[in-house]
Amino acid sequence: MKRLKEIKNNELFYNGYSLTALARKYGTPLKITFLDVIKDHIVSLKASFDKAIKKNNYPAKFIYLNANKANYGALEVIEAFKHADGLETSSYYDLLFTHELFNRYPEYKYKYIVCNGYKLDDYIGEIIKIHNEGIKIIDIIDSVSEYVALKKSGLAIEVGMRIHIEAMYSEKEEEIKNDRFGLMDSEIDYILNDIKNTNLTLSTIHFHQRGFDYEEDKFEANFEKVFNKYYIKAAKLYKSVTNFNMGGGTPLPVDEGFDYDKWANYVLNLIMKLCNKEGLPYPNLMSENGKYSQKDATVNIYKVVGIKYTDKYPWHIVDGSLLIAMPEMYALGEPIEVRPINGLDQEMVKGYLAGITCDCDDVYFEKDKGYINLPKIDELYIGLMGTGSYQNSMNGKGGVHHCLLPEEKDLVINDGEVTIRSELQSIEDIYKIMKL
Repeated sequence: MKRLKEIKNNELFYNGYSLTALARKYGTPLKITFLDVIKDHIVSLKASFDKAIKKNNYPAKFIYLNANKANYGALEVIEAFKHADGLETSSYYDLLFTHELFNRYPEYKYKYIVCNGYKLDDYIGEIIKIHNEGIKIIDIIDSVSEYVALKKSGLAIEVGMRIHIEAMYSEKEEEIKNDRFGLMDSEIDYILNDIKNTNLTLSTIHFHQRGFDYEEDKFEANFEKVFNKYYIKAAKLYKSVTNFNMGGGTPLPVDEGFDYDKWANYVLNLIMKLCNKEGLPYPNLMSENGKYSQKDATVNIYKVVGIKYTDKYPWHIVDGSLLIAMPEMYALGEPIEVRPINGLDQEMVKGYLAGITCDCDDVYFEKDKGYINLPKIDELYIGLMGTGSYQNSMNGKGGVHHCLLPEEKDLVINDGEVTIRSELQSIEDIYKIMKL
């Protein structure tokens, strides 16, 4: 996997581009999405597992699914669709969108659709419709009512079971540890005993690794627990069970130093060890992840437009809203790198960043330091790296934003070609949404 960040001429380059030059040419606030980063992340991870499969003579496959919910930008999902082995959906409307992509890009109809989430009749009906078209669709059962509805259809649909596991968090995280997803043990036993009386084919055991930063001990504990207690049981009962599906859990290349070749080898060896104990054939390993493919593809850039000296360190005011740009960080503590992108050889001063909104929470500084180091220069730009996952859906892409601030100009770069996806939002656009 190529390195994304590089310092040249005392400026930050991202994916080979001078962010300062882009900001000066197109203006700020600015959002830039690099589609080839999505491609590179997916292709690199698949290559790491291909190497591990070859090294270990592993007889099954690695199947990468892009979790659409991480970013519903059409170009972003389409780019992932081209290079992933399939798409993972989380709602009825997500499946409608995915079905439309399969219709528009028939050359990819051989790929998978895997369906997660709690399902009502509309979602189940669309799954049946797609199944009847001959597309490889797997429904991951999340409730007994969903199972009963599929059973009543009488169709030979391929299904999986989502396992409810207790959430595991780092001690530093203060989060509710409840999890509504998945089937309880009694429900799993009911389906395992009953499914032989249906036309359904059980192929997949699925669990979700949750969203904590990757920690090998927690990853392995969840992985082994689900594999030992649920996959092995199901695989012994039904030879059709050939997929072990982990949602999330893929380490993110935040520090650009993670060894994915080593990790892929570690995961396959973990499966082999667990299967060898029970004399079971090795399954396909499915990985559902959208944050891994999408997060690093997008950067936001702002210009410092004023400085206020009302506190211990000077407030550097940017021409946009940090709250709007990275709501996932404020709501969920998601790490997003915030740093100056130019004047990196100049004298540094301790400071704070603030958006131009009238909101005391629209601020940023490094929590461990209590400030952020900023170059002491007249024309200063700030970059937010890693805003490609969940920000669009959390901040309401194309909507009315905090303090009526306009949505940033939106650039897409792919193989050297720059496209303006949308201009800086105008007040007329905002009036239309407000129904004024």
